[in-house]
Amino acid sequence: MQLFIKTIIGFIFLVSSSICLPGQNTLLNDSTILDDYLLEEVVVTGTRSERLLKDVPVTTILIPSRTIEQSQAGNLKDLLNYELPGIHFQNNGGYDNISMLGFDAKYILFLIDGERLSGETFNNLDYNRINLSNVERIEIVKGASSSLYGSNAIGGVINIITKKPEKKIEISGRGYIESEGENNYSLSLSHRNKWFGTSVIASRKIRSPYVIKDTEGPKQEYEDGSVVDGVPVTTYVAGYEDYSITPRFFFYPTDKLDIEVRGEYFYKERNPGGQPGEKERNRFYDYSGGLKADYALSGDHQLLFSANYDRYAKEDYFRLLDETEKTYTNTQKNTSLLYNGTLALTHNVVAGLEYFDDYLLTDMFKSDGSNDGRNAQTYSAFLHEEWMISPRFTLTGGLRYDYHSAFKGHLSPKLSLMFRIPYVTFRSGYAAGFRAPTLKELYTDWFHPNAGGFQIVGNEDLKPEKSNNFSFSVEYAKSGTTLSVMGQYSAMSNKIDRIWLSGDTTQYVNLGNVDITSLEFSAQHKFGFGMSVSAAYTYVRYGDPKVSTARPHTFFTKIDYGRAFIKKYRSSFSLSGKMTGAMDVWNETTESLSDAQKRYKVHHQAYSNWRLAYSQELLYGLNLGAGINNLFDYRPAFWSFYSNLTPGRTFFVGLSWNFNQL
Repeated sequence: MQLFIKTIIGFIFLVSSSICLPGQNTLLNDSTILDDYLLEEVVVTGTRSERLLKDVPVTTILIPSRTIEQSQAGNLKDLLNYELPGIHFQNNGGYDNISMLGFDAKYILFLIDGERLSGETFNNLDYNRINLSNVERIEIVKGASSSLYGSNAIGGVINIITKKPEKKIEISGRGYIESEGENNYSLSLSHRNKWFGTSVIASRKIRSPYVIKDTEGPKQEYEDGSVVDGVPVTTYVAGYEDYSITPRFFFYPTDKLDIEVRGEYFYKERNPGGQPGEKERNRFYDYSGGLKADYALSGDHQLLFSANYDRYAKEDYFRLLDETEKTYTNTQKNTSLLYNGTLALTHNVVAGLEYFDDYLLTDMFKSDGSNDGRNAQTYSAFLHEEWMISPRFTLTGGLRYDYHSAFKGHLSPKLSLMFRIPYVTFRSGYAAGFRAPTLKELYTDWFHPNAGGFQIVGNEDLKPEKSNNFSFSVEYAKSGTTLSVMGQYSAMSNKIDRIWLSGDTTQYVNLGNVDITSLEFSAQHKFGFGMSVSAAYTYVRYGDPKVSTARPHTFFTKIDYGRAFIKKYRSSFSLSGKMTGAMDVWNETTESLSDAQKRYKVHHQAYSNWRLAYSQELLYGLNLGAGINNLFDYRPAFWSFYSNLTPGRTFFVGLSWNFNQL
């Protein structure tokens, strides 16, 4: 492993050996980072107000629209997986579960245009709801952000910013076909004039179920030295077919007031594959709507009001009987009033009030399988201030108060500073994290039919999880080169997980304290002939490795090359790869044995996953894309909850059309 780390660090410095050291930049992981104009891009996630990327006091990663288009990614999961270091997707009960710098999905807050998404699918959201054709940019803030966003932001925030109509008429479409049966299609229409704008985006996604065959079984190594060889299995990975339509209306009655009204309908049928899929499917529905009003007060002051409703439901569909049975409905309502403005030229202030209502109806709340509903409300107030002491030094402080209907009041403070010298930016800070137990963790009383059958029980005595997060980063940027180092330390208390009470019952409990340390090194350089190279190494360490499910070592690299070989028609090539280190995951048997016999580890091998993509601009606003996912045909030796699900090497082709580029 030491050789692996030395090789990575050596490669990073080799890439950057011909460069001068940089500054005044935020880490981006694509070739567009090195275009000077991108430093002037406006981002909102790190401060909940509009700031230039170079001026954001917390390290913010940006994936802009050009990178999204050139990546030719078929879905959000592939885009994040192949564009960012420190992010992994692992299987969790047949669903994709994200992990970022050691924090899994329940600690990462996903937003669309700043609004939360309902879901409750294994504490994860349904990534199929995100239509990449409608994404303008993606902003990622790593580390605790509870002072601005409250619960679930202990590990970071991923905010997906959607497109808005900019021209009188805009028409675009895209088709994507992959060799293993994934097909995506979308069509977008929009219009804008002085007083009014509208857009509608429709999409359809299809993926066939596929089979994973183990080449070996998981080997269980017990603390007493005994070893049990697992049995290889054959597993179906579910397919799906979904549809969505998203209409939006924009009103500009005065120069100071912008109003947006939006809605969305999403439907998905999930096919588990094989004989079970012939008998039973899962159907998912989402209905959402929202209102936003942005009013510019006198001077540099602004008020933003938003109200959002999101209802995500699931039902089982019995095909032979042609009957359905509702299994859960998650409804979220969020209302907020936000003020931001500049005071005395050097103080940027953001203050807000929020109300959040979370309701869950599920058959998991009663042991007899009948539906029951539970809900929780949170009332919040926060204040965030950036004080520009000098052009080189910015001090930021923030405080949020959340009153939860079940857990009463909680304060989340934040303090950070940013210091600049020519070509160099230093950032450091402290932030408190907070996560209230989910309704499932509190009230579940469910018999799980798989693995021989066992009971999962909630715990109404759970305490909220808390964290103290300390971060530090140094970034150098000059003449097309960036070199960055970022470190984080999170001390979590009251961590929630499940333990076995007996051979057939597992319960959610507060396990205690967990420390998570992460380091990320990154180097990028843009050459003058259209090529850019980036590389990054990420290290994650849990204080107690026996509670970790995070891959400790990850090396990421990407090479981009783009030129207009024929005038106006640009060709782009991209090769990205992620090499992920091995890990040991500790488990506990349900049998009544001694402690040394109960606990065992399963070793998960290192793996690498590469992607090659090509994009070619054509006549009449057409753009052709093609490439290979999983270039070297990686397949896990055995299927598990911590596997990166893949059918192996796949080939894809995509064709997009933009009316405005005719």
